[in-house]
Amino acid sequence: MNTFYFFLKRYTYLFFFFFSISLIAQTDSLTQKLTTASKKEKIEIYQKLALSRSYTDPEKATEYALKGLELLKDKNSKDVRSFYFILGKLCNGQSEYKQALFYYNKTIEIAKGLDYDLGIARTYQNMGLVHLRMGEYNKALDFYLKTAEIYKKEKENKLLVGIINNIGSLYSCRLKDDKNGLLYYNKALKLSHEIDDSQYITTVLINMGEMYMRQNDFEKARKTIQESIDIAEKRDDYNSLMVGLNNLSAISIQENKLEKALAYTKESLKLRKIIGQTYENATEYLRLAEIYEKIGDTKVVISYYDKALAIATKSKVLPQLSKVYESLHDYYSRQKKYKKGYEYLLKFNKVKDSLSNEKKHEQLKEIQAKFDIESKEKEVQLLTNENKIKTLENKNQQTIQIVLLIGLIGLTIVASTLFYSYKNKQKTNRILEEKNKKISQTLKDREILLKEVHHRVKNNLQIVSSLLRLQHKFGDHKSSVEIIQEIQNKIQAMAIIHERLYMSSDLSLINLETYLENLLTYFKTSYDLTEQNITISTAVDHINLNMDYLVPCGLIINEIIVNSIKYAFQEGANGHISIKASQNESKCTLTIKDTGVGFPEDFKIENSHSLGMQLIQGLTKQIKGSVEISSNPGACYKIEFNVNA
Repeated sequence: MNTFYFFLKRYTYLFFFFFSISLIAQTDSLTQKLTTASKKEKIEIYQKLALSRSYTDPEKATEYALKGLELLKDKNSKDVRSFYFILGKLCNGQSEYKQALFYYNKTIEIAKGLDYDLGIARTYQNMGLVHLRMGEYNKALDFYLKTAEIYKKEKENKLLVGIINNIGSLYSCRLKDDKNGLLYYNKALKLSHEIDDSQYITTVLINMGEMYMRQNDFEKARKTIQESIDIAEKRDDYNSLMVGLNNLSAISIQENKLEKALAYTKESLKLRKIIGQTYENATEYLRLAEIYEKIGDTKVVISYYDKALAIATKSKVLPQLSKVYESLHDYYSRQKKYKKGYEYLLKFNKVKDSLSNEKKHEQLKEIQAKFDIESKEKEVQLLTNENKIKTLENKNQQTIQIVLLIGLIGLTIVASTLFYSYKNKQKTNRILEEKNKKISQTLKDREILLKEVHHRVKNNLQIVSSLLRLQHKFGDHKSSVEIIQEIQNKIQAMAIIHERLYMSSDLSLINLETYLENLLTYFKTSYDLTEQNITISTAVDHINLNMDYLVPCGLIINEIIVNSIKYAFQEGANGHISIKASQNESKCTLTIKDTGVGFPEDFKIENSHSLGMQLIQGLTKQIKGSVEISSNPGACYKIEFNVNA
C-alpha cells in the first residue's frame, strides 16, 4: 500500500505540474496569434481562450466570449450558439442565474433554428442545473426529462447515463422521493454496465449508497459503497475513492464503530494529501475531531480543531471558514466553555455576514454592468443620430450651391428630420416619466413593507416579553440553567422564523417543512439527541404559513418536543418523535407523537397547571384551533386549525 501511495504522489504532482505548464503555454500561444489572425481564425481562438479560462479566470473568459460575439455578423450561426452557451456556463458558475438563463434561452433559440437537437439537449441539461441551484426542483426535473428524451433519440448512451443519474439524485436528494430516485439509479446502473463505463458505475453506486444512508439502511449502504470503492481502486479514481471512504466513516460513526470511522477518515486524509487537495483537509480534520470527541480523547480533539482552523484561515475560503467557526462554537458549548464558544459564535456570524455581503456585492456589480451597457448603447445611438444630421447638412449645402430646387428639397428633408427628432424626444420623455412613476411606486411599496416588518418584530418582542413573565411565574421549582434553556428554546423557535424571512424573497409566507428542518437541527445540537438515543422524523405537506400562524405553531411544536425529550423516555431507552402536517383546502392538521411513557390515565390537558400545557392551549386558541391529546401508548397531540379563520 505504501508503494501505491508513493507512485500516486509522484505521478500526481508531475501531472498537475505539466498540465499547468501546458495550459499557460497554450493560452499565451493563442493570445499571440490574435495579432496576425484572420477574422475567422480570431473567432476560433476566442472560443478556445474562453473555454480554457472558464475555470481559472471566469472574468477573462467572459471577456473573450463577448469579443468573439462582436466579430460575428450572422447572429443565428453555430459559432454564436457556442459563445452564448459558454457565457451561460460562466454565469451559472458565478451564481448569476438569471443572466445564465438569458444566455441559455438564446442558445436554444439558435439551436432550434439550426435543427441541432444535441445542442438543445445539452443546453436543457445546463438549464436544469441552474434551476436546481435556484431551488426550483420541479423546473429542473422538467428540463432533465426533456434532455433524457433527446439523448435517447440520438442514441447518446454515455450522455444518457449521466442525465438519468442526475434525475435519480434530484428525486432522492431534493424531492425526497426515494422510490423514483432508486428507479432512475437502477436504470443508470443497468445502462452503465451495458456500455461498460466503470466511471459511471462508480458514480451511480456512490449516489445509491448515500440514499441508503439517508434511509438509515446502513447494511445496504455499506455494501453498495464498498462495491464503488473496489471499482475506484481498480481505475485509480482517487476522488471517488475519497468519497466512498468518507461515506463509510459516516456510517461507522452512526453505528458507534469509532475505530473503523477513524481508520476510514485517516485513509481519506492520506489520499487527499498525496494528490495535493490540502485546501479541503479542513473537512477531514473536523470529522476526526468529531470522532475523537466521541472516543473521549480531549487533547487530540483540540489538535484537530486547530489544524482545521489553520487550513481554513490560510485558504480564506469563507464557506469553509464559516463551517470551522460553527463547529468550534458547538464544541465549546458542549464542553460548557461558554466564553470561548461565544467568541467563535461572533466569528461565525462575522464570516456569515461577509458571505451575505459578497452576494450583495455581486448583485450590485450585475446591476452596474447592465446600466453601463444601456448607457453605452444610448451613447452609440446619440452619436449615430448626430452623424446622420451632419451628413444631411453637408449634402444640403452642396445641393444649394448646385440648384435652388434641390436645396429646397434638402431643407424639407432637414425639417422632416428635426420634426421626427422632436417627436422622438417627446416619446422618450413620456417613457422616462412612466419609469419614474413606477420607481416612485416601488419605493412606496418598499416603505410599507419595511413598516410591516417593524410591526411584526414589535409583536414578536411582545410575545418574548410575555413568555419571560410566564417563565418567571412558573419557574420557582426550576434551576436558573433550566429556565434559561427553556427561554432560549422559545426565542430560538421565533428567531428561526426571522432567519427564514431574511433569506426569502417573499416576506409574507414561510414554508413549514423548511422551518421544521431548521428547528430540529437546533434541537439535535442543543439537547445532543444522538447521545440520548432520541430520533425525530417529519412528514410534512407543502404548506406555507404567514407569521400570524407560524409563530404560534413554532412555539407549540417547541413545547411538545421539549416535553417529550425531558419526560417521555426512560433513561437509556431508545425514543422516537414523529411530526406530521397536512392541509386539506384551508384546514391544517398537525400531529406530534412519541414512543414514550404517555400520559396518566386520568390526565386532561384543560386541568393541567404546567406552563407548557397552558402555553399549548393558549397558543392553539390564538390561531382559533383545537387540540386533542391521547396515549397510544406514547403521548400524541393533534392540533387542527383553519388558515382562513
